[in-house]
Amino acid sequence: MKGRRVLVLAIRAIGDVVLVTPILRILKKVLPAAYLAVVVDGPSAEVLRSNPNIDRIIAINRKASHALQWNQWLREFFCLLSDLRSERFDTAVDLFSGPRSSLLAWLCGATDRYSEDFRTRGRGFLYNHPVSIERNGRHLVEQKLDLIRSLVGTVEKDEAYLEVFLTGQERERAKAILAQFDLARGKRIGLVPSSGSIFRNWPCQNFAAVGDQLAQEYGAKIILFGGPNDVLVCQRVSDLMTSKCVNLCGKTSIRELIALFAELDLIISNVTGPMHLAVATNIPKVIGIYGAADTAQYAPWGLTGTMVTKALPTEAYWQKVDYSRDFEYLRKVSVQDVVKQVQKVMHDW
Repeated sequence: MKGRRVLVLAIRAIGDVVLVTPILRILKKVLPAAYLAVVVDGPSAEVLRSNPNIDRIIAINRKASHALQWNQWLREFFCLLSDLRSERFDTAVDLFSGPRSSLLAWLCGATDRYSEDFRTRGRGFLYNHPVSIERNGRHLVEQKLDLIRSLVGTVEKDEAYLEVFLTGQERERAKAILAQFDLARGKRIGLVPSSGSIFRNWPCQNFAAVGDQLAQEYGAKIILFGGPNDVLVCQRVSDLMTSKCVNLCGKTSIRELIALFAELDLIISNVTGPMHLAVATNIPKVIGIYGAADTAQYAPWGLTGTMVTKALPTEAYWQKVDYSRDFEYLRKVSVQDVVKQVQKVMHDW
């Protein structure tokens, strides 16, 4: 195993990349002498900055690639492939088995190529170590532990914790941002009212009502978070609130967002990447608001995270999600359901 050069392909959105941080740590722990490189989509690369388990982050930009002409796309692809081949990897671990990553795993020169067994999709032949994985009723982290078992052996769940790493400068920057808005002290609650899909957005009026009730009952300071695409949703929540709030939506980088989360007491969020980031800091309590489909595969993974849902555990599923039906489950979650969960997890307030 000594001297092994490992390429991990993790070309997915932010939430998925947060959830595979345990895999990266475990690979490095079992193979401490190995060189470990990770290919990741541009925004998701920010999740892995300063991670001591990674020797190199190779960031690509899927969104920009999709806008290219076919000949430009091929040129970009072969430039990336040339870079990977120059690294002389002997092992490739494709964590999500997409069309692009499967080709990269096959062509990068690695003699051992691990991935989930997707032969029914016509690309399983690209791997010589396909792994059969049971997805139903199981968390994504558990699935990925199965994927690397032949490399690292059996791993206990309590070893598979999420993690993100912040520099001292990033922590000080977060403190300065909070101080700028008179948020340096007191009970501070972050709301993440948007997500990558309208079908995962708990209604704005509900987030506003929760924010108002927590501000009034606990004297909490409410902060709204989100990315550039979430500005309208956060503004709507802000407009609906009668209590004062601070709207930081679209005003922070991903790294600033992580550092700010690490300063707060509580995060209340839809099912989205920032929710998993908040759990990964292992500092604030995190409450995720769920429909039905994601309650197994994408549940909060960590002791600080909890879930509010009206679905039964048996109603979780991952294949061919009926998003309209899932949204109806999400809408059944009431303001008081969330407030009661706050009272439960913040019992010492």
